Amino acid sequence: MTSISQVSLKSLPAADEIQQGESFATPGITGSDSQKRPEAQGVNVSSLAVSWAKKYYNTVEARENQGVRQIPDSSESSNYDGNRAKIVDKLMDTLKIASDIAWNKVEAVLGGQIEQQAIDPSLISHEEIAADTRTLYRKAIDAYGDREPASRLSVVVGKELVKLRRKYSEKNSLVLGFVTLQFQYTSKILLGCLAESELSEFAPYIKVVDDYLHIPYGQINEAAANHPPNSRALLAVQHLLQHTTQIASAVYDRASSQHPGYRSSSGYLSDREVKISSMRDVEIFQSYLCWCVLEESIRPLQQELFPICVMLYPKLHVSWELVQDMLLILFWEISDRLPAEDLIVFLPYLRTVTEMFSSDVFEN
Repeated sequence: MTSISQVSLKSLPAADEIQQGESFATPGITGSDSQKRPEAQGVNVSSLAVSWAKKYYNTVEARENQGVRQIPDSSESSNYDGNRAKIVDKLMDTLKIASDIAWNKVEAVLGGQIEQQAIDPSLISHEEIAADTRTLYRKAIDAYGDREPASRLSVVVGKELVKLRRKYSEKNSLVLGFVTLQFQYTSKILLGCLAESELSEFAPYIKVVDDYLHIPYGQINEAAANHPPNSRALLAVQHLLQHTTQIASAVYDRASSQHPGYRSSSGYLSDREVKISSMRDVEIFQSYLCWCVLEESIRPLQQELFPICVMLYPKLHVSWELVQDMLLILFWEISDRLPAEDLIVFLPYLRTVTEMFSSDVFEN
């Protein structure tokens, strides 16, 4: 099978090439597909996005090369309901110190990024971020203790998580990167205090919090509210959202098979925890595509997704080659699952995000 990384960006189909009933199934990628195809009518959008992405990335790299100061690294029970109270006590006790330990890790990874990314230091409050983390995870633990199903947690804390995400992203989208990493390290510590038999009980509650924090649900819903019910864009987004998890799983499977032995700071790509976070990232990219479609703009990519990835991925030792391969696989997986009329809606933004993260941008 041809490696996705061997398929050039020019081989991605232009919008006017999609015909009714035509399928771009991933197994069907062959050498003939790598020939140049006509550019999409909206290619000027992609070209501008690539130019902007190059400028942004080179500016960040230049600050790092000027000798930015880096902050050094800081240093079994059963599943029966009778043990639920003990699990809650264990989680609450761990939470008291977990957020502070997590922030030390965040500073070790991202402390130097405040200057490199030209972030106003006053926008990043350790105390505020740690307090918000404790508040939200405390509510998740309470919901578990009260036997609320994990599926109900979105009702219990969903609105608060949307507000929390908006609060930090509106200050500066990069501040959101600090917050998400803080939650990520805190959740890892919380799950680490549980026995293997307890993980399956509480892990779904953690996932709900992670999903709402990483995915711009609030902005997507607001953008959707501006469309009539029969909007082509709205229908396309609704159809994609039915497949995002299956697509994320397929992208992970193919990317991990293409990168055997790959390791980031979180572990090997084959590790369970890394698999979960990798699939979540693929779902995040899909959510931003939905936001772009509904807003009819690449602004969400430019102002949030791309800057956060530029800040986080190198520090977490996630290679751009892996990101590029995953995006190309994502392109073909979405092409294979959506009908032509939906794919046409997504195509300009699929091309744009793929090109923004291409080797042309990260050539240095």
